Amino acid sequence: MKFIAITPDWLRIDDLFDSIRLLEKNGASHVYVRSPFVLSSRDLKKAVGRLKETGFNVILPLEKWFEFRNEAFICHFKERKLSEIDKFCRLFPGVHFSASVHSLENAEEVIGKGAEFVFISPVFPPYSKKNYSLNPLELNEISELVEKFGEKVALLGGIDFERVKELKLKMKKDFSVAGITMFFGRREDR
Repeated sequence: MKFIAITPDWLRIDDLFDSIRLLEKNGASHVYVRSPFVLSSRDLKKAVGRLKETGFNVILPLEKWFEFRNEAFICHFKERKLSEIDKFCRLFPGVHFSASVHSLENAEEVIGKGAEFVFISPVFPPYSKKNYSLNPLELNEISELVEKFGEKVALLGGIDFERVKELKLKMKKDFSVAGITMFFGRREDR
């Protein structure tokens, strides 16, 4: 099971450095660096280097991944960029990539193209997004996806450690989880 920490929008570069030990303690295996403050920091290279040294698999958005394409980082596609995956795979064969999707069909399609995993959401209403408009996906449909693809399916949206335990009881096969709040807390809690 992969535990993927996703940096919240409000996270600053110093917060990321300060969070590394907590991410380790909470069992994160991957860190998706997507905070605008971190991505625009002149210390980004140092930060992703530290994450890599600590043993995390680093995930960067497509636009930033190009700056680090000689590193062994995972390139992440937002759902609106899925049409670029085929071209990317032709230009960079063998490079690991992931994607965010909101439908089972898109999840299957992206995994079929070779994604290491897909974030599928929302599983539950997200803690980190107020006034979120998408309805949670049906658990039985998610179960079918997990049954087919196992750990390649990273459940996202309202995930916390208690819900992971509940989901483990309901799923027949291992899966992965991704979260913002489960690793970084709520901004108002800081």
